[in-house]
Amino acid sequence: MQHLCDRAGHVVRIATVCLALLVIYLSPRSVNGDELPVDACVNERLESETELVSMSPTDCERVFLFSTRHLPHDACCVSLDQPAFHIYQIECGQSRVIDSQQYFASIRPDRPVVIYVHGNRMPASNVVQRAMQVRQMIKRTLTQPVDWLIFSWPSAQEGIAIHDVRRKADRCDAQSLYLATIMRSHAAAGTPLAVVGFSFGGRVVTGALHAMAGGTLSGRSIPGATIEGAGVAVGLVAPAIESNWLASCGYHRFATKNMDQLFLMYNRRDAVLKRYWRLEKVRNQTALGYSGPTSFAPRIDGSRLPVRSRDFSGSVRLRHAELDYYENGCGRDFARLIQESASQAY
Repeated sequence: MQHLCDRAGHVVRIATVCLALLVIYLSPRSVNGDELPVDACVNERLESETELVSMSPTDCERVFLFSTRHLPHDACCVSLDQPAFHIYQIECGQSRVIDSQQYFASIRPDRPVVIYVHGNRMPASNVVQRAMQVRQMIKRTLTQPVDWLIFSWPSAQEGIAIHDVRRKADRCDAQSLYLATIMRSHAAAGTPLAVVGFSFGGRVVTGALHAMAGGTLSGRSIPGATIEGAGVAVGLVAPAIESNWLASCGYHRFATKNMDQLFLMYNRRDAVLKRYWRLEKVRNQTALGYSGPTSFAPRIDGSRLPVRSRDFSGSVRLRHAELDYYENGCGRDFARLIQESASQAY
């Protein structure tokens, strides 16, 4: 009997280790595998988010970083009149602090801006490196210069597995409201705008477009004038939003009023998004980044939203890994999206 008990205990220990390894494997990874919380994510300093700017190309194309990592995370507590973003300009391998007036005075109607929003488990020290990698893969087939804005939000790992994911999901509404104020200023200046988001970054993007059109998030809306018909080109990679959120009755239903077109990159084998329903513990919830195109509300003029999509299940397979999409052609699609948006604006 003792032998059987020892053997049973051994089997349980092996199963526990295997389960732990599975959770680690399925968790989204940062570009260099660093998933540990970083102090700089809490007490943000310039070096933490710009220490990798040596990856900036020598052509000195303008790159900016807006950070909300130091701002309140709860949508009920955010100040939206004039959010105190930390703003940096990254140029020719150097970085400098600027204020919002300097930034918005520099944007021009003849120069498109691409906003990049990263996903979960991205410490501040990795943000610029990841953004530059994505930028380079998109730029390969771009034929015109554009400005790039990195939106850095508090997404470093906090806790383990599902607890971390739920905490970040709750944080997305506040980040969408912050981003909406930035996008509204660009739209008011007549700047051609494209925005690219991965995973929870996609949730932040569609929430911002919804809020810009007057929609509410967690009972909050951005103060001042609303904007509809901004004509933003949107690229989503494995977006961690419910598949019906962009429908006429969805949580982000007003987002399509500010979209020109949507490129959706999804994966029906994504092992992380397959378990999306565990966020709210509702079995029938499916992520848009897993299901692919479903139902979308119309654009501001009542026309159908142009949606182009690609299923990456054959190349990305089980992984919820942003760079895998770009290594398999996503960058070319987004370059085309940006080109088309800029040409229509002119």
